[in-house]
Amino acid sequence: MELSKNKLSSYSGLGSRKQRLKKGLFIVEGEKSVADTLGSFRLEALVTRTGFVPSMFEISRLPGDRIFSTDDRGMDKLSTLSTSSQVVAIYRLPEETLRKRGERKEIKLKECDGLYLMLDGIQDPGNLGTIIRTAHWFGIKKIFASPDTADIYNPKTIQATMGSLAKVEVEYVDLPGLLNSNPDMPVYGLLLDGEDIFRATLKDYGFIVMGNEGKGISEEVRRMVTDRLLIPPYDASNHSESLNVAIATGITLAAFRGR
Repeated sequence: MELSKNKLSSYSGLGSRKQRLKKGLFIVEGEKSVADTLGSFRLEALVTRTGFVPSMFEISRLPGDRIFSTDDRGMDKLSTLSTSSQVVAIYRLPEETLRKRGERKEIKLKECDGLYLMLDGIQDPGNLGTIIRTAHWFGIKKIFASPDTADIYNPKTIQATMGSLAKVEVEYVDLPGLLNSNPDMPVYGLLLDGEDIFRATLKDYGFIVMGNEGKGISEEVRRMVTDRLLIPPYDASNHSESLNVAIATGITLAAFRGR
Protein backbone atom coordinates (compact mmCIF):
# COMPACT_ATOMS: atom_id res chain seq x y z
CA MET A 1 0.00 0.00 0.00
CA GLU A 2 1.32 3.44 -0.93
CA LEU A 3 1.96 5.77 2.00
CA SER A 4 -0.47 8.67 1.82
CA LYS A 5 0.60 12.30 2.08
CA ASN A 6 -1.29 12.64 5.35
CA LYS A 7 0.52 9.68 6.91
CA LEU A 8 3.85 10.85 5.52
CA SER A 9 3.29 14.21 7.18
CA SER A 10 2.19 12.54 10.43
CA TYR A 11 5.26 10.29 10.55
CA SER A 12 7.76 13.03 9.70
CA GLY A 13 9.67 15.15 12.22
CA LEU A 14 10.17 12.37 14.77
CA GLY A 15 13.78 13.42 15.25
CA SER A 16 12.36 16.05 17.61
CA ARG A 17 11.43 14.98 21.14
CA LYS A 18 8.66 17.56 21.14
CA GLN A 19 7.13 15.96 18.04
CA ARG A 20 7.59 12.45 19.44
CA LEU A 21 5.66 13.37 22.57
CA LYS A 22 3.04 15.32 20.62
CA LYS A 23 2.39 12.45 18.20
CA GLY A 24 3.10 9.60 20.64
CA LEU A 25 5.41 8.00 18.08
CA PHE A 26 9.08 7.21 17.51
CA ILE A 27 11.03 5.97 14.51
CA VAL A 28 13.49 3.09 14.08
CA GLU A 29 15.56 3.07 10.88
CA GLY A 30 17.47 0.32 9.08
CA GLU A 31 16.61 -3.31 8.44
CA LYS A 32 18.54 -4.81 11.35
CA SER A 33 17.27 -2.31 13.91
CA VAL A 34 13.71 -2.82 12.68
CA ALA A 35 14.10 -6.61 12.80
CA ASP A 36 15.47 -6.41 16.36
CA THR A 37 12.60 -4.27 17.64
CA LEU A 38 9.59 -5.82 15.89
CA GLY A 39 7.32 -7.39 18.50
CA SER A 40 8.80 -5.34 21.34
CA PHE A 41 6.82 -2.17 20.65
CA ARG A 42 3.36 -1.45 19.28
CA LEU A 43 3.75 -1.07 15.52
CA GLU A 44 2.08 1.96 13.97
CA ALA A 45 3.52 1.52 10.48
CA LEU A 46 6.31 -0.19 8.60
CA VAL A 47 7.45 1.75 5.54
CA THR A 48 9.77 0.40 2.85
CA ARG A 49 11.34 2.12 -0.11
CA THR A 50 9.39 1.20 -3.25
CA GLY A 51 10.67 -2.11 -4.58
CA PHE A 52 12.66 -3.07 -1.49
CA VAL A 53 11.96 -6.48 0.08
CA PRO A 54 13.49 -7.05 3.56
CA SER A 55 15.49 -10.23 4.02
CA MET A 56 15.84 -10.16 7.82
CA PHE A 57 12.11 -10.44 8.59
CA GLU A 58 8.94 -11.46 6.77
CA ILE A 59 6.52 -8.67 5.95
CA SER A 60 3.79 -11.27 5.44
CA ARG A 61 3.80 -11.96 9.19
CA LEU A 62 2.88 -8.34 9.96
CA PRO A 63 -0.61 -6.77 9.82
CA GLY A 64 -1.29 -5.83 6.22
CA ASP A 65 -2.91 -2.53 7.10
CA ARG A 66 0.36 -1.41 8.76
CA ILE A 67 2.61 -2.00 5.75
CA PHE A 68 3.37 0.87 3.36
CA SER A 69 5.83 1.82 0.66
CA THR A 70 7.04 5.18 -0.57
CA ASP A 71 9.50 6.59 -3.09
CA ASP A 72 12.95 8.08 -2.48
CA ARG A 73 11.53 11.52 -1.65
CA GLY A 74 9.14 10.00 0.86
CA MET A 75 11.89 8.03 2.60
CA ASP A 76 14.09 11.12 2.70
CA LYS A 77 11.28 13.06 4.37
CA LEU A 78 10.70 10.31 6.96
CA SER A 79 14.37 9.72 7.74
CA THR A 80 16.42 11.46 10.42
CA LEU A 81 19.68 10.20 8.87
CA SER A 82 21.89 11.90 6.29
CA THR A 83 21.23 8.94 3.99
CA SER A 84 17.76 7.47 4.33
CA SER A 85 17.29 3.75 4.98
CA GLN A 86 15.45 1.19 2.90
CA VAL A 87 12.97 0.48 5.66
CA VAL A 88 11.70 2.26 8.78
CA ALA A 89 9.33 1.28 11.55
CA ILE A 90 7.08 3.78 13.28
CA TYR A 91 6.15 2.66 16.80
CA ARG A 92 3.83 3.97 19.46
CA LEU A 93 5.66 5.37 22.47
CA PRO A 94 5.09 3.24 25.59
CA GLU A 95 2.52 4.77 27.93
CA GLU A 96 5.06 5.28 30.74
CA THR A 97 7.17 7.40 28.41
CA LEU A 98 4.34 9.90 28.10
CA ARG A 99 4.28 10.47 31.87
CA LYS A 100 6.28 13.27 33.41
CA ARG A 101 9.90 12.21 33.87
CA GLY A 102 10.96 11.52 37.44
CA GLU A 103 7.41 10.93 38.73
CA ARG A 104 8.34 7.70 40.48
CA LYS A 105 10.57 8.35 43.48
CA GLU A 106 9.99 5.44 45.83
CA ILE A 107 11.14 2.25 44.15
CA LYS A 108 12.15 -0.56 46.49
CA LEU A 109 14.59 -3.05 44.96
CA LYS A 110 15.95 -6.39 46.11
CA GLU A 111 19.66 -7.11 46.51
CA CYS A 112 19.20 -10.40 44.69
CA ASP A 113 18.13 -8.51 41.57
CA GLY A 114 21.78 -7.68 40.94
CA LEU A 115 23.44 -4.66 39.41
CA TYR A 116 21.70 -1.56 38.13
CA LEU A 117 23.19 1.22 36.03
CA MET A 118 22.35 4.76 37.11
CA LEU A 119 22.87 7.54 34.55
CA ASP A 120 23.18 11.01 36.02
CA GLY A 121 22.73 13.64 33.33
CA ILE A 122 24.12 11.85 30.26
CA GLN A 123 23.57 14.37 27.47
CA ASP A 124 24.83 12.83 24.26
CA PRO A 125 22.30 10.52 22.58
CA GLY A 126 25.10 8.50 20.99
CA ASN A 127 26.70 7.91 24.37
CA LEU A 128 23.35 6.83 25.80
CA GLY A 129 22.75 4.39 22.98
CA THR A 130 26.23 2.90 23.33
CA ILE A 131 25.72 2.53 27.09
CA ILE A 132 22.44 0.66 26.50
CA ARG A 133 24.17 -1.62 24.00
CA THR A 134 27.04 -2.22 26.45
CA ALA A 135 24.63 -2.89 29.32
CA HIS A 136 22.92 -5.53 27.20
CA TRP A 137 26.28 -7.19 26.51
CA PHE A 138 27.08 -7.38 30.23
CA GLY A 139 23.65 -8.59 31.29
CA ILE A 140 22.36 -5.39 32.89
CA LYS A 141 18.59 -5.55 32.60
CA LYS A 142 17.62 -2.20 34.14
CA ILE A 143 18.96 1.34 33.83
CA PHE A 144 17.73 4.24 35.94
CA ALA A 145 18.27 7.66 34.36
CA SER A 146 17.89 11.16 35.74
CA PRO A 147 15.15 13.28 34.12
CA ASP A 148 17.78 15.42 32.34
CA THR A 149 19.42 12.42 30.66
CA ALA A 150 19.04 12.21 26.87
CA ASP A 151 15.90 10.60 25.44
CA ILE A 152 16.21 6.88 24.68
CA TYR A 153 13.84 7.35 21.71
CA ASN A 154 16.08 9.94 20.08
CA PRO A 155 16.98 8.46 16.65
CA LYS A 156 20.71 8.87 17.39
CA THR A 157 20.27 6.89 20.60
CA ILE A 158 18.36 4.16 18.79
CA GLN A 159 21.00 3.88 16.07
CA ALA A 160 23.75 3.57 18.68
CA THR A 161 21.95 0.78 20.56
CA MET A 162 22.35 -1.46 17.49
CA GLY A 163 19.16 -3.35 18.33
CA SER A 164 19.56 -3.48 22.12
CA LEU A 165 16.84 -0.88 22.75
CA ALA A 166 14.22 -3.56 23.43
CA LYS A 167 16.54 -5.66 25.60
CA VAL A 168 17.34 -3.21 28.42
CA GLU A 169 14.68 -1.37 30.41
CA VAL A 170 15.38 2.33 30.95
CA GLU A 171 13.34 4.31 33.48
CA TYR A 172 13.66 8.04 34.14
CA VAL A 173 13.43 8.64 37.89
CA ASP A 174 14.44 11.00 40.65
CA LEU A 175 17.85 9.47 41.46
CA PRO A 176 18.22 10.75 45.06
CA GLY A 177 14.68 9.54 45.78
CA LEU A 178 15.55 6.11 44.38
CA LEU A 179 18.71 5.91 46.49
CA ASN A 180 16.85 7.00 49.61
CA SER A 181 14.36 4.19 49.01
CA ASN A 182 17.19 1.64 48.94
CA PRO A 183 19.56 2.61 51.79
CA ASP A 184 21.09 -0.87 52.07
CA MET A 185 22.24 -1.03 48.46
CA PRO A 186 25.87 -0.07 47.74
CA VAL A 187 26.27 2.90 45.43
CA TYR A 188 29.39 2.81 43.26
CA GLY A 189 30.52 6.07 41.67
CA LEU A 190 33.41 6.83 39.30
CA LEU A 191 35.31 9.71 40.92
CA LEU A 192 38.85 11.07 40.65
CA ASP A 193 39.59 10.36 44.32
CA GLY A 194 38.25 6.80 44.10
CA GLU A 195 39.92 3.45 44.73
CA ASP A 196 41.49 1.58 41.82
CA ILE A 197 38.54 -0.35 40.37
CA PHE A 198 40.78 -3.30 39.51
CA ARG A 199 41.84 -3.68 43.15
CA ALA A 200 38.61 -2.74 44.91
CA THR A 201 36.18 -5.19 46.46
CA LEU A 202 33.11 -5.19 44.24
CA LYS A 203 29.78 -6.80 45.11
CA ASP A 204 27.48 -8.40 42.57
CA TYR A 205 24.60 -6.08 43.42
CA GLY A 206 24.04 -2.37 43.84
CA PHE A 207 23.97 0.81 41.77
CA ILE A 208 26.74 1.87 39.40
CA VAL A 209 26.54 5.62 38.80
CA MET A 210 27.87 7.16 35.59
CA GLY A 211 27.92 10.96 35.49
CA ASN A 212 27.52 13.76 32.98
CA GLU A 213 30.12 13.99 30.19
CA GLY A 214 31.47 17.33 31.40
CA LYS A 215 30.47 17.71 35.04
CA GLY A 216 30.53 14.13 36.27
CA ILE A 217 28.18 12.95 39.01
CA SER A 218 25.89 15.64 40.41
CA GLU A 219 26.65 16.88 43.93
CA GLU A 220 23.44 15.50 45.45
CA VAL A 221 24.03 12.01 44.08
CA ARG A 222 27.77 12.20 44.82
CA ARG A 223 27.00 12.64 48.52
CA MET A 224 25.12 9.34 48.42
CA VAL A 225 27.95 7.33 46.84
CA THR A 226 29.16 4.64 49.27
CA ASP A 227 32.04 3.26 47.20
CA ARG A 228 34.21 5.67 45.21
CA LEU A 229 36.01 4.06 42.29
CA LEU A 230 38.61 5.16 39.76
CA ILE A 231 39.66 3.73 36.40
CA PRO A 232 43.41 4.44 36.61
CA PRO A 233 45.39 5.44 33.51
CA TYR A 234 48.11 3.08 32.39
CA ASP A 235 50.72 5.84 32.60
CA ALA A 236 50.01 8.31 35.42
CA SER A 237 52.34 10.91 33.87
CA ASN A 238 51.04 10.72 30.30
CA HIS A 239 47.36 10.21 29.59
CA SER A 240 44.28 11.91 28.11
CA GLU A 241 42.24 14.26 30.26
CA SER A 242 39.33 11.86 30.65
CA LEU A 243 37.55 8.80 29.26
CA ASN A 244 34.39 8.93 27.18
CA VAL A 245 31.49 7.99 29.49
CA ALA A 246 30.35 5.10 27.29
CA ILE A 247 33.89 3.67 27.22
CA ALA A 248 34.16 4.14 30.98
CA THR A 249 30.87 2.29 31.42
CA GLY A 250 32.18 -0.66 29.43
CA ILE A 251 35.40 -0.85 31.48
CA THR A 252 33.44 -0.56 34.73
CA LEU A 253 30.98 -3.30 33.86
CA ALA A 254 33.82 -5.56 32.72
CA ALA A 255 35.50 -5.05 36.09
CA PHE A 256 32.31 -6.00 37.95
CA ARG A 257 31.45 -8.97 35.78
CA GLY A 258 35.01 -10.25 35.84
CA ARG A 259 35.00 -10.87 39.59
